Amino acid sequence: MERVPVLPKSFETGIDAVDKVLPKGIPRNSLTILAGDLGTGKSVLMEQLLYSMLKIEKEPCIYMNFEGPPIALQQDMESFGWNIDRYLDSGQLRFLDCFSFRMEPTETPKYSHFVKDPKDLHSVTSALFTMMEEMKMMGRGAVFVDSLTEMFTLVQEERPLVFHMLDGVKSWRAKGPKERLVPFFCSHHTPLRAYADLDDLLFYVVDGIVDVRFNPGFADRGLLVKQFRVRKMKGAPHETYWVTFQVTSDGIVEVPLPVPVLTSDKPRTGKKK
Repeated sequence: MERVPVLPKSFETGIDAVDKVLPKGIPRNSLTILAGDLGTGKSVLMEQLLYSMLKIEKEPCIYMNFEGPPIALQQDMESFGWNIDRYLDSGQLRFLDCFSFRMEPTETPKYSHFVKDPKDLHSVTSALFTMMEEMKMMGRGAVFVDSLTEMFTLVQEERPLVFHMLDGVKSWRAKGPKERLVPFFCSHHTPLRAYADLDDLLFYVVDGIVDVRFNPGFADRGLLVKQFRVRKMKGAPHETYWVTFQVTSDGIVEVPLPVPVLTSDKPRTGKKK
């Protein structure tokens, strides 16, 4: 195995709202989970992280797609002006396609490795690290997994799912972030009752956790105000307060918390006496 090059131990994300709460950046030897409810903005956050690694850091990236075909990610990112075609053409970005087995494609693009049986976690892991070796990802690059939740629904094993999946994530963390200094970013949908036991153990194992939510104060009023916080980031100073954000045409942008949520007073409906 090649010697690990001397590179900065941490890197900035290029997202102002995120870098503000991670002043020293994200350690390269970390596996981070972006956890939250459906529709809270996890996908946009991960796509913006991916684009930043490609454009600003100029590092190789692998995107493991479980929830949709590669073209879906290309279209989603294009809607924000994040064109990834040149990175696909140059080989800087490649897909580990764990979705298209449902469609049984006869041809696959050169930038995508088609996994015939993603239900076999061992074959997925083997394909992942073979691809990392081919792309010379040692102390450089990043891996994105979308999503752990969908992967959990696919995997079939005689052993209890919790222990099998934890072993898989531990293997990724050991061989990727720890051995190769290649950070992993994984989206995960919470809370789902079926995986409640797994979540607790999973959050214990990983290095970083970014929670994404709808502000509960506004949710009670029927409004969806998106927020994130860095709950955990081993080896890096970080702020843990909730950051309010909007998804704009440029991606994630921090915005002030609207005033109505700061008060618990309920609107008056009665008439004056």
